Amino acid sequence: MPFTDQEYFEVIEQNDTVKEAYKNIKRICIDLQKQTNCPEEDLKDFLEFISRQWNK
Repeated sequence: MPFTDQEYFEVIEQNDTVKEAYKNIKRICIDLQKQTNCPEEDLKDFLEFISRQWNK
């Protein structure tokens, strides 16, 4: 069962490593969208693509 948004935010607030990763990923996505002018859906798809590559 996946985490709820509230559960994710609780983990982010309680764990500095997770909090820093969240901030970095969010900043990178915002910068990428600004630089490429791509729609938000493309960023979502890109993040899903990246997540599928971790085990390869």
